[in-house]
Amino acid sequence: MIELPRNLHNLHHFKRNGEPYVADLDAGVVIRINEVICDVLNLCGTEETEAILENLTDKHGGRSEVLQALAFLSKLSKRGVLFSSAPSALEPLQPKDRLKVYVTPGILENTEATPFLLTAANHKLITLLTESADVYLGLSALYVNRQEMEESLRAEGVHPIFFRDDRTFSPAMSIPKDSDGILALSPLTEGEQVFLKFNTIPGVLRLSNAALISHEARNMVLERGAALRDFDAFASDASWTQDFFSDVSLDMNVFHHIPYGVDTSVFKPMDKPKCKHRLAQALGNADILRKPLVGIVPGFHRHETLRFMRKLQAANPNFNYLVIHSSLTDDFESEGSFNFFNIASRQDKAASPFIFNALDALVFPTLLGAPPLLLLEIVACGIPTVVWGYAMPEEMSGACRFVQISPSHFDPVPLPVEAVSQELRSLLENSDEQKLLGQQGLQAVSTYTWQTAVHRLLNLFRNLRSRKARQPKSANHRLLFRKRYNLVYGDIEADAFVLSKPPASIDVEQAIAMTLLDEHTPMEIKTVLASICQESEHVEKILENLF
Repeated sequence: MIELPRNLHNLHHFKRNGEPYVADLDAGVVIRINEVICDVLNLCGTEETEAILENLTDKHGGRSEVLQALAFLSKLSKRGVLFSSAPSALEPLQPKDRLKVYVTPGILENTEATPFLLTAANHKLITLLTESADVYLGLSALYVNRQEMEESLRAEGVHPIFFRDDRTFSPAMSIPKDSDGILALSPLTEGEQVFLKFNTIPGVLRLSNAALISHEARNMVLERGAALRDFDAFASDASWTQDFFSDVSLDMNVFHHIPYGVDTSVFKPMDKPKCKHRLAQALGNADILRKPLVGIVPGFHRHETLRFMRKLQAANPNFNYLVIHSSLTDDFESEGSFNFFNIASRQDKAASPFIFNALDALVFPTLLGAPPLLLLEIVACGIPTVVWGYAMPEEMSGACRFVQISPSHFDPVPLPVEAVSQELRSLLENSDEQKLLGQQGLQAVSTYTWQTAVHRLLNLFRNLRSRKARQPKSANHRLLFRKRYNLVYGDIEADAFVLSKPPASIDVEQAIAMTLLDEHTPMEIKTVLASICQESEHVEKILENLF
């Protein structure tokens, strides 16, 4: 029997014609699975084999089904599929394995432009990272209250590195040369770019799904992705982030799903009637005690959120609604039968478990702009969920009702109000399913601990560090481009030659790639070739010849 826990490859779960599949993006294979295997995969990164058997036996009507799933996964593991050969993400780190991670200064410099929920999550991530790694944080020497900031950081185990803030000094020079990795928690800002170039240290760019609500941010992901080196990667906090970029990214292997953790000692099921009374008093809305309360997490701009809410309310007038979000400006106002709760401070964060427990159901969109941490925290309170969007979230492992919409890279997003309403009404009319989805959600979210998030991040750095940067074979060749008239076709054509003795004719696209080698990354070269070549196989062949 397979010994668990084990590290997983970069996996993508999806359905085709109603059947579940998992794609191993590292091994390049797609495997048809069933519900039992899906549940095992969601637990095997953190739970031991016997614990998985105990947890899933009742759900699937006996040990035999779970044992068959484990046997199937054991065969795949021996073939190098689904599972990594690296140690378990939960294996205790030895002192010699302690990494040195440099965190770029954007985490503090951009707090005014970052929602509180994301700021708090990043702070938690860094604080826990110090328990397993030496963490250094770059800061400008002109930082206000420098001494106070330095004392605060050192108290949390972070080593501040102050750098001169003038044009004669590059902030990137503050990165310790023996660093094992660079962590950019605000990579979509212009100031962060300087830390991710002109060095040979692996970089992990944190992608916050909520920040991708703007088209500018989405374009910057594509820009950053085109400049990634072989030893850089994106770490997205939502599984559906990768689904969105799969249609436009040249290499999905650079995306890794590393969600934030959930503190299940805080976010947990509580006394629902008591929580409802507290919320009804706080909002001055006694209707909350008489009608089902539905939580809505928006994944689009304010005007679209209001449009969605008005349509949902018109279709379901017998429900109360609470829009839950975390934004910089609380410009929503209570309207009709729905209110708004903006998590904008520590006080709001402390109150959120009680508010989440007052909900009877949650509606969540898997769209760019929706904060996945809210999904995990609300589901951790045992709230059954209706998800709608482009893809079923891996985070839920099927523990929800799902409404799929057609993918679109353009606004406005189609709003499936009628389909969502049907699923919502059906759910709230079935108390047994509410209980079942609530329990399945608790089980799915239990795998997303903060410790797991930290270990996954450190293991990603280890994998990136172990990669050797591909060295070009064709460097320092002098090239000649020329035009000539083709007598057969009556057209002007371009030729390329390597200036050797005698000159050797080469493919024009390959010659273009060779001219880019000195100053550009393989991903940048691939981006250029993809735009001028008609066949992707030809692009791959050129890259193979170069490296």
